[in-house]
Amino acid sequence: MMKEPFMLNFDTDPRAVLEPDHEQEINNFHFQPKLLFAFLTPAVISAFLARYPHKKLGCFDCFEGETPIYEVDLDGQKITFCQAKIGAAAAVELLDWLISYGVKQILAIGSAGCLVDLPENYFLVPTKAIRDEGTSFHYMKPGTYIDLKSEFLTKTKKLLKEEGLKVEEVTTWTTDGFFRETVKKVKQAKELGASCVEMECAAMAACAQFRGVDFAQILFTADSLKDLEKHDDRGWGRDAHETAINLAANIIKEI
Repeated sequence: MMKEPFMLNFDTDPRAVLEPDHEQEINNFHFQPKLLFAFLTPAVISAFLARYPHKKLGCFDCFEGETPIYEVDLDGQKITFCQAKIGAAAAVELLDWLISYGVKQILAIGSAGCLVDLPENYFLVPTKAIRDEGTSFHYMKPGTYIDLKSEFLTKTKKLLKEEGLKVEEVTTWTTDGFFRETVKKVKQAKELGASCVEMECAAMAACAQFRGVDFAQILFTADSLKDLEKHDDRGWGRDAHETAINLAANIIKEI
């Protein structure tokens, strides 16, 4: 009988009964090593694709529908591009699949809620993430944090500075419980150093580290949980969407 919760029993065996590339003989995909993984709306995705030469390489297919995977030509630099899935488990299911077909450098772009006094549409770079989701525990040993510091992250930060944007390095709180960001949990996350909250970062970083590929994420601020008595949705960061995807494209192109 296990003495600790089942989720904390990490298995180091890299093999699984069902592997991400289990349909390789059918699909035979070959994705570009650089991936822009966009947690943005379909309208923003479509507008971005309209600006660059691109072609559809394939689809990630599941019961909720197909996620198109594109090859985009960014001024001669070809990358893989797709809309990411919301939530740690869904995002990593797609990400692990993309890695199995050739992705090696991942730059994710998405929004986060503020736990401290930060303006809306402000850019953040997570250097550490609190693991308050389940997915990361399948990819690394149990722990409170995952450290995102790497040479890839350093290059990302350098390129962000060259873009002329003020970007703050932060600890982010990755949670599965969108509607369970309680007063107690927000206070605990802040005590652990978190400045913002989102739903995927820790899990994606754990997957990338387990698979031996590079990962970094750029976040932009959306709603605010600073006032524990009243949530402020502000504009959900919508005004930053176009800037965010263009910024991420410039970074992944040059990195």
